[in-house]
Formats: sequence, C-alpha cells, structure tokens
Amino acid sequence: MTNTSLQQRLRDEDPTAFEEVYKDNQEAFFNYALKFNLDKDTVLDVYQDATIALYQNFVSKQLVIENGTLRTYLFAIGKYKMYNILKKRKKVILKDAPEKVADFEIEVDNSPSEQQKQLAINFKNMSPSCQDILKMYYYRNLTIKEIVALTHYKDENTVKSHKSRCLKGLRQLINSPK
Repeated sequence: MTNTSLQQRLRDEDPTAFEEVYKDNQEAFFNYALKFNLDKDTVLDVYQDATIALYQNFVSKQLVIENGTLRTYLFAIGKYKMYNILKKRKKVILKDAPEKVADFEIEVDNSPSEQQKQLAINFKNMSPSCQDILKMYYYRNLTIKEIVALTHYKDENTVKSHKSRCLKGLRQLINSPK
C-alpha cells in the first residue's frame, strides 16, 4: 500500500490503518531507540505514545506528509519524546563512550580557616544575648519578626538595633590586635 493511501486512511480514521502503522514500524523503532539507552518498557511506552500522537495528528489536523514518509514522521515524534525523558532524568548520551575513565580523587579540606577560628573564639567572648540573637538570625535563619516572637524584645526595631550592635562588637573583637 502506498504512503499516500495509508495517510488518507489515517485521516479517515480507519483503525486498520493505525494497526498497520503500529505493526510495520515497531521493530525498526525499537532498533532506532537502542542508541538512547532506555529500557524496553520505556521504549514501548514512547512508541505507543508516538503512534497515538501520529494518528491524532492525522485525524484532528488532517495532516498531509508531502516530503518524507510516515516512518520518518513517527520516528521524529518518538525521538523528541525520548529526548524529553532523558532531559527529565538528566542523563547524557555518549555516542563514543571512552574505554576507560581515569580514576582521580578530590581532597576537600573541611578544617576551619584562621578567620573561622577567630570568629568562633570571639563569638564565645560575646554576651549571651548577642550570641542568642546572632545564632537565631544567622544559624537558624529566623526572620526579625520570628525573633521578636521568640524573645523578650518589644519590637522589630529593637531586634535590628541589638543585632547591629552585636555584629559591630564582633567585628571589633575580630579586628582588634592581639
């Protein structure tokens, strides 16, 4: 059967035309899909979605393919569906995977810097109220409103002022010569 007559049968909603497209292209599509490194169930889902989309395009849009074949159109639909799946999974397709990847280690130094050590020492020398307000704001990421609600401070301006004075004091302690 010619490509043109099959297209017309699809536009006329002939279920045998859909079945013909489905069966005639399934094996070729699965072979084509091998390069995408997807499991068989996913490829089957993509193939079914692609054939349904092709059929719906013929029925609803009265599609006419003048340049190319039904197979080319079907494979293009499937290709974009597979790309979308891979994009969601954030996989990379390697056409020519290297035989061996070099092993290497990355050393991460998690020890505190001198500045961090100074900060910790001077933080301990601050008043308990300054330690509390700075911990709430910077370590626990509480907002000024939340700090007001959790403490004895009367309003947001008081908390802002106290936090500002505490930071200024901490900077002076860190920057003062020993």
